[in-house]
Amino acid sequence: MKVFAVILVFLFSALCYAQGTTEISLRDQALAENTHLGVASTSATDAQVPGMLKLQDPRPEIITRSWRYFAGLSAQTFQSSGQADKEGLSTFDLGKNSSTVMPGFEFGVLSKKIALQDFNWSFGVRGKAQFASQSTDVKLSSGYTIDDARLNTTVLAAGPLFLVQWTGLPWLSATLSPQFGTVNYTQTGASDFASFSKSATFDALGLGLDVAISPTWSLFTEWTQKNLQNDNEIALQKDNFEIGTKIVW
Repeated sequence: MKVFAVILVFLFSALCYAQGTTEISLRDQALAENTHLGVASTSATDAQVPGMLKLQDPRPEIITRSWRYFAGLSAQTFQSSGQADKEGLSTFDLGKNSSTVMPGFEFGVLSKKIALQDFNWSFGVRGKAQFASQSTDVKLSSGYTIDDARLNTTVLAAGPLFLVQWTGLPWLSATLSPQFGTVNYTQTGASDFASFSKSATFDALGLGLDVAISPTWSLFTEWTQKNLQNDNEIALQKDNFEIGTKIVW
C-alpha cells in the first residue's frame, strides 16, 4: 500500500508540473502574438535631398549621348577634266588647266564603339565640301584669247561612314565611306563667251586610315574612287588621295 501511495503522489506531481508548463507556454505565445515589432521601411517621402530639388528633361541627353561629333579639314591634288560647250559657240577643254590643291571641310556624327571580339566598330554619317579656284587662259574658236578667266570647281558629297579598329592597335582605325555627290565647274571671265557653268552627279567609294594623336584629335588619309553617274561632256578625276586632320567630341 505504501508503494501504491508513493506512485499516486508521483503521478499527481508530474501532472501538475506539465499543466503549469503548458499554461506558461500558451501565455508566452499569446503575448508574442499581441506584441507588434515595428519594421523600418524606406519610402519616397523618406528621401533626404540636400539643397533644392531640380526637375530636368532628360530627352536631349537621351537622344545625343550615344553619338560623337567630328569636324575636319583636308587637302588633295585635283585636276579638272572633260569638255564644256558654250551653247555651240565654243568648246573648252578643262584638261588643259593645270592641277591644283583642293582644300575641303567635312563634318558628321559617329556612334560609340561597339566591341565585337577583338575589334571595335563604329558607324555614322559624313558630309564633305571641297572647293578650288584657279586662273586660266581661254582661247575662243575665233582666235580671241581671254587671259583673265577663272575656273571654280565645287565638289559636294555625303554618305555613310564605317570605322573598324583592332584592339591591339587602339590608335589606328580603317575607314570605309560610300559617297554620293555633285561636281560643278563654273568659269567666269571678262567676256560672257568664256563663262559657263556645268554640273554632274557621281558616286564614290573612299578607303582610308585614321591615326589618333589624342582622344579627341586624329590625322587621316583617304583614297577615293569616283565615277560619274550620267553621260556628260564634263569629266571628273577618278582617283583622289587626300590627307587631313579632324577633332572628335
